[in-house]
Amino acid sequence: MQGLELEKSSRRRSKDRYNWLKQARDNQKIPKGNWLFWLILAGRGFGKTRTGAEAVRYWVKKGYRRIALIGHTHAETRQVMVEGESGILAVHHPHDKPAYEPSKRQLVWKHGAMAQLFSAENPEQLRGPQFDAAWIDEFAKFHDPDIVLDQLLFGLRLGTKPRLIITTTPKPVPSLKKLMSRDDCVVTRGTTFDNSQNLSREFLRSVKEKYGKTRLGAQELMGEIVEENQAMLWQPNDILHASSEQAKRIMGSLQNLSVGRVVLAVDPAMSHDEDSDETGIIVAYMDRDGHFYVLEDLSLKAKVQDWSRVVVDAAHSYNVETVVVEVNQGGELIANVLRAAGLRKAIKAVRASSSKAARALPIAMLYQQGRVTHVHRLPKLEEQMINFPGDYKERSPDRVDALVWCLIHLSTLKDTPKPLFVWGI
Repeated sequence: MQGLELEKSSRRRSKDRYNWLKQARDNQKIPKGNWLFWLILAGRGFGKTRTGAEAVRYWVKKGYRRIALIGHTHAETRQVMVEGESGILAVHHPHDKPAYEPSKRQLVWKHGAMAQLFSAENPEQLRGPQFDAAWIDEFAKFHDPDIVLDQLLFGLRLGTKPRLIITTTPKPVPSLKKLMSRDDCVVTRGTTFDNSQNLSREFLRSVKEKYGKTRLGAQELMGEIVEENQAMLWQPNDILHASSEQAKRIMGSLQNLSVGRVVLAVDPAMSHDEDSDETGIIVAYMDRDGHFYVLEDLSLKAKVQDWSRVVVDAAHSYNVETVVVEVNQGGELIANVLRAAGLRKAIKAVRASSSKAARALPIAMLYQQGRVTHVHRLPKLEEQMINFPGDYKERSPDRVDALVWCLIHLSTLKDTPKPLFVWGI
């Protein structure tokens, strides 16, 4: 009898695991009504991926036959929407799971329903196929969201009630605002903290401490659209991030320095107490086409002997060509400290003679032109950028200073295809 009860209990747990209506919060349940778009604007960790995957599972169960899955890149569509921990394969019971054919970029269910995988980087692939439902993930991240949506809508014409779910962390992009204003669009909002029962306390404590009451936190955690502030040099939309595939390729290319140049820049703090500034330390790379990649932000508040070791280790690890150091504070002492710490790279001393904003302006223009990509997300640096110069009139934006010096140096190297004229240094 005990064995029978254990078996029944195990079956109940298994059944509950795949009972989404029992697990889902109200803001994760498919809304009622005659809508075409269901737009979910929510912070990271809200459960957007699970919600999208469960919507697809529900539609297939209700008879939808042709579904489009569109992510930022093919890798993200595959790794997040299909293979991820909350993706389509994970939410299906083993008996109902679709056959996944990666080479054909498709999922096929037993009764014939099919989902095709697409990348927003190649919207032309959406020409031709027809669908009765679709799921778009991280729409606000797309480079050409309007083109992707237009191509999809031309093909979203099967059945009597086409459906499109869009899951995204919000950004102030016009395409998103146009969607929100449509009569046939249901908008659902949510925050990271809505899903607190499924997220670790340490994670929640950490992100709240780091990003609480910041513009970046409002966007990435609270799911708010943070409007552009024209008084700031950088807008959130100016900052491009590499996909996981791009990041691997870029980091791999650093092994061959003939393809580009790597520079490290330091904005040093010469004192170390409670009121001291951080020492800004940024590593960046320029490829032979003149595109810039910010590789790492190693900025920290530390004693001179400690941050100098960080600089030396990074300079050798990345095999940098030059270490650029602002010498307004410390003068020649800084070069001596770095040499004593073991630096064997060229040191270029730079001295600021104009305002930080004037110095940063041409670099902000590079971002606006799409010529700078962050290989990884650098939240502290990016928070300084989107609040500069407004929040930094009385204190130093050390990370931004180091970034600016780094890209100024790279942009004036001889093999930059289109040299940038930098004024007011």
